[in-house]
Amino acid sequence: MLPKWLASEHNNGMRLAEGALIHQVHPAKMGADVAAAVVSSALLWRDHPRAAVAVRCVMPLAASAVVLSVADLDRLSRTRRARYVLAHMPPSAQALRLAGDALMGLGAHRRSAPLLLAGAAIIAAGWSHPLWPG
Repeated sequence: MLPKWLASEHNNGMRLAEGALIHQVHPAKMGADVAAAVVSSALLWRDHPRAAVAVRCVMPLAASAVVLSVADLDRLSRTRRARYVLAHMPPSAQALRLAGDALMGLGAHRRSAPLLLAGAAIIAAGWSHPLWPG
């Protein structure tokens, strides 16, 4: 059985790339991403790298699987946040967010609050693509 976002009766012609991008702004997915970063960073800070990597990878992947399987992405695509992400989240902004997350993980592993904060700032910059020069 295909997930809702792939089944033609549910996606109203939405392309796979659009669905993959739009699901990132679903509240459950965003909550899981934030929770994974916080819990994983705490685990890294306390020197539990295996558990931290598992949390940092499994929680977001599980949230994506659930959202992509059960959420009404067509309805979500009509929200302001979905229109924002479609218009302002090119691959470069997604890569910047991923780099910021990696820097947060490194900061937690090294117990460096400045690195953690720098990673968070880079993630925020990734979400702020319309403000980029050029």
